[in-house]
Amino acid sequence: MRTPQAERILLVEDNRSSRESTKLFLEDAGFDVVEAANGMEALEHLADGISAVITDLDMPGMNGMDVLRAVREEAPHAPVIMLTGHGNESVAVEALKSGAFHYITKPANPEKLANLLRQACEKSRMTAEIVALHRELMERYGFANILGTSDAMRRVFEKIRMVANTRSTVVIEGESGTGKELVARALHYNSARAGKPFVVINCAALPANLVESELFGHIKGAFTGASDRRVGKFQAAEGGTLLIDEIGEMPMDVQSKFLRSIESRSVTPVGSNKEIEVDVRIVAATNRHLESLVSEGKFREDLFYRLNVVSISLPPLRERREDIPILARAFIDELASENERPIRDVSPEALAHLQGFDWPGNVRQLRNVLENVVVTTMGEVIETQHLPDPIRAAQPSPLTAALARHGLRLDELEKEAIRLALEKARGNRNQSSELLGISVRTLQRKIREYGL
Repeated sequence: MRTPQAERILLVEDNRSSRESTKLFLEDAGFDVVEAANGMEALEHLADGISAVITDLDMPGMNGMDVLRAVREEAPHAPVIMLTGHGNESVAVEALKSGAFHYITKPANPEKLANLLRQACEKSRMTAEIVALHRELMERYGFANILGTSDAMRRVFEKIRMVANTRSTVVIEGESGTGKELVARALHYNSARAGKPFVVINCAALPANLVESELFGHIKGAFTGASDRRVGKFQAAEGGTLLIDEIGEMPMDVQSKFLRSIESRSVTPVGSNKEIEVDVRIVAATNRHLESLVSEGKFREDLFYRLNVVSISLPPLRERREDIPILARAFIDELASENERPIRDVSPEALAHLQGFDWPGNVRQLRNVLENVVVTTMGEVIETQHLPDPIRAAQPSPLTAALARHGLRLDELEKEAIRLALEKARGNRNQSSELLGISVRTLQRKIREYGL
């Protein structure tokens, strides 16, 4: 009988006695089993909240590979375990390359099958959580590029939520390619200013003598070549948000006028004596350390303190490698759809190499590399040989590679270690922390983080 916690398993097996005996064992192991005597019958159950699929490989009509392809189309987050006869291992390996979770040779060892199912269901749950997070971020922020479940990115998301709907100025720091403009847009589109303009000026992309005019505008005849009046970025962003990108490159002579405009909430166009009131929220972004620039005399100290009301620091991708699988799969889905390519996933081994690379260009570089791979690969799964030479040459850590081969993540192992320690210590956190070799404070934080 099904319990509210039971995982629903679709068992596809044309041999009636084998199907019934497997079903009885799995139900005793706590699973809710839905039977299908053939592939066509299995299709009728794919929309029934299936957590995982077990399918025989050799069946008349629609065989196990056909079932696998159907699951990938209709229930892509449901892992598939393939049951194979002796001598079919080569076909089973092909099934793994096509997206099967695992294969097991018949007659299946019941305990091994149940353990594989538990792993498959855990993967299914994690995938569902990631999809839900992706959906929430797309609905609330609209940008897949700032996906991540690492501690560092969770802190970024939390700070966005806290400060988005305020008037406070924000400084976003991070290396090139980490997604600073995306965070600025998330701040804007989740504020009361969302219906007003979001305007960007990049100080590094403009000649120094044009930055002032771009920011504040100018009147006709203000300088040679000023043949018409020009509205500056401040006025263009009226009621909305103005992102000053690469603010560390703003000329010193413009910084003082910029500071006055922030404090007075007004601008004076170049060549004019008339102040114009503006209602603009300022967000600044930089790939340089502003405090160091202040110490070097290259950035005004008073401007730094006026801007740095709230600071958001974006970590480089090499410091949040655990987010690479989420980012990679999101980019692959997006790019395959845009370019009408059949690719739908990346192999564990290729993923391990992606995680082993240092990504000096950060998330932007990861996306660009995957775009190249997607448009030049015709198969359904990205393998190691499809990656560029520098990434193939990157050596994943032995632990990362081993985890990738088994479809596991480091945070999963950490969660399980904490759970076992708590169980052994009967919930005593002091004893659990000693078993784990961490402080009680760290243990308490991890317990909250993993919802234990």
